[in-house]
Amino acid sequence: MISRLILLAFTVLYAATLQAQEDTREFVPPDDGYDWVQLTSGEWLKGELTGFFEDTIEFDSDILDDLTIDREDVARFFSGRNFSARIHGNAIVTGRVQLNETDVVIFTQSGERIFSRDDLIALTLSAEREIDRWSGDISFGTNIRSGNNDFIEYNMIAGFERRTASSRGFIDYIGTFNETEGEQTANNHRVNFTYDRFSDSKFFWRPINGQYFRDPFQNIANQLTLETGLGYEILATGRTDWEIYAGVGITAVERVSVEVDQEKNTRSPSSTIGTEFETELTSWMDYLLSFQATFVDEASGEYQHHLLTTLSTDLIGDIDLDVSLVWDRTQNPPPNAAGETPEKDDYRLLVGIGFDF
Repeated sequence: MISRLILLAFTVLYAATLQAQEDTREFVPPDDGYDWVQLTSGEWLKGELTGFFEDTIEFDSDILDDLTIDREDVARFFSGRNFSARIHGNAIVTGRVQLNETDVVIFTQSGERIFSRDDLIALTLSAEREIDRWSGDISFGTNIRSGNNDFIEYNMIAGFERRTASSRGFIDYIGTFNETEGEQTANNHRVNFTYDRFSDSKFFWRPINGQYFRDPFQNIANQLTLETGLGYEILATGRTDWEIYAGVGITAVERVSVEVDQEKNTRSPSSTIGTEFETELTSWMDYLLSFQATFVDEASGEYQHHLLTTLSTDLIGDIDLDVSLVWDRTQNPPPNAAGETPEKDDYRLLVGIGFDF
């Protein structure tokens, strides 16, 4: 009698499990403007898709907050908004997206298009306004003292990015100014600007890679580098991004002053290698490493590099505390008109309050 009751209990439990699974499969998310994700376990999540990468997706839930989910653990996805989908073959298709175990269905203005799920590279929220394609961050620090010693210093680091499903553009700025007792001791500015075109692999083409730099204390009145090259995405998981790139082009340098019989303006072929690494150490702390090395001829300095490393800690909302270390080096700096040779290495420790948008 007891064995029959146990068997009956297991039968009822098994039937209830099958019914629950059947109900989960038959559930169709409502058209409520939210994105819906079903996990392979059968669970549904409601919120907003914020990142779709090679191995993971990022999802923002009102209750569970930001989630990073392995792509293989996603059974189905229903978008409540328009996305731009990058498909193998370099096709960009925009519309509402539905993802199942084998296919990705995109409902465009001209009709329904179906692709293999394995051919889906990335999803980017379709921007209805130009400003929606932009993001950025600004960090500003200052130190002013008056009295026995008059002292003023400021530094600023800013970055702006425009991204679509097939391309991205960067504009970065870093600058430092220092004046003590009415005399300048630092006044340097660097602007980097790049434009990338993505392919259907991890490689990307960088048709424009430019850099402007000035630092009179390094005997550089103006320096401009323009190059073109290729890059490769080593990691793109949402939590960690890591890429390398290389390019060739030309560098033009204008010196503040030079010795007699030396050229104040020089031009040189240039080649550059670099890397960008950014990772989320914790939910409240990020780390960034940017390194770029440029090889030029002897008259232009022979070898130059720029390293920026930043530890960013969340304070309140989009406000951060940023601590950055900058290391600039010129292997062979030419002497100025007075015969003084600038130091090869220039180090700066910058502390500022940052804002992300």
